[in-house]
Amino acid sequence: MISTVIKFLATIEANLAQYLQLILTARVHEVVNPTPLTKAHGLSEELGCNAMFKREDTQPGYSYRLRGIYNRMANLDKEQRWKGVITSSASDALAVSYAAKEFRTPSIIVLPEHTAKTKIKELTRLGSTVELHGLSADAAKEESLRLQSLHGLIAIPQPGDEYVIAGHGTIGQEIIQQTIHSQVQAVFCPVACGTLIAGLGIYLKRITPNIKVIGVHHYDSADISGLIYCKGQSTLEEHLLSRNVCPKVARICSEVIDDIVHVTTNEVLIAAKNIYEDTRQLLNTEGALAVAGMKSWITSNGLVGSEKDFIAITSEAQLDFSEISYIVKQASLAEMAMESENDSGLESLMHSAGTASTCAGDGWSSSTTVVGTETSTSFTSDVDARLWNS
Repeated sequence: MISTVIKFLATIEANLAQYLQLILTARVHEVVNPTPLTKAHGLSEELGCNAMFKREDTQPGYSYRLRGIYNRMANLDKEQRWKGVITSSASDALAVSYAAKEFRTPSIIVLPEHTAKTKIKELTRLGSTVELHGLSADAAKEESLRLQSLHGLIAIPQPGDEYVIAGHGTIGQEIIQQTIHSQVQAVFCPVACGTLIAGLGIYLKRITPNIKVIGVHHYDSADISGLIYCKGQSTLEEHLLSRNVCPKVARICSEVIDDIVHVTTNEVLIAAKNIYEDTRQLLNTEGALAVAGMKSWITSNGLVGSEKDFIAITSEAQLDFSEISYIVKQASLAEMAMESENDSGLESLMHSAGTASTCAGDGWSSSTTVVGTETSTSFTSDVDARLWNS
């Protein structure tokens, strides 16, 4: 039994070493300049530490995704590239189009019929053929699979693709180079499909194992409230598998992630506002996720005022113009909700109270509590698909 476990651990170690080699030889920097690592002055003052943003939102395509997708395409042979590539992932569409343009590879992007016109225009400008099909992502995916089979196209990205993981790992490489005179305590990263944090974690844990790698999930009904998963625990791998992370990536994540923190929609919206105040860049909710996690983790671990160094990956800024006013409004309401939740003094004075709930529109509801002659109003929201499926 012991010898079996030793062999299993040795296999994992060997696989991670192979991934490190793929990261070191990734061809990402043929098209990607190292992204800035900038101090968030306002957030640093609020938290009493040195909070930094790794600005993946400044990439071509406004996302970290170009790293992995370009590296995948760079490692296709010429015959495969000439066949063409296809995707039905709205999040990956710009990165696929950009990389295909660099390699002069035909590309087809299959998206639902309600896709924003600005996205279609940009994809077309980059040279992709955009096919609109159905009313859902699932319908678009089915059509993508049909076209892939019909024309012999290469689907990008594939779940658990090692070249995609390695491309994302170059973020960790840049972080080490950019913090050579710092003592970074932790790096915060969205978990999502797992390839970003897997690549990042492999590099950081092989080169600087003292830096904590902390994944950030948006809390929803499928999560277990308040749970923080520890590195190496089977529950982490099971948790990731339950969120449709592919088994290969889930296994890597279980080896390189130290903690996972869950954040609410309100926390993410407020983080988006924090990022805007420090950078004048408005991110979508996925892009702001790591910053929300960083704030939550620092606070819950008693590190406010510690003056230590922390980094959050601002992973993307894929907002359509029509969504900007909506997310600004929701962020303002989220601040009001959080302020109400933090007002514990009022609750401790309650002797008798009445509560009324009303619908405030846009998926929000307000709750007014009456205590004597005083009233307080808090706002809550349902998880809004518009915020999480850009």
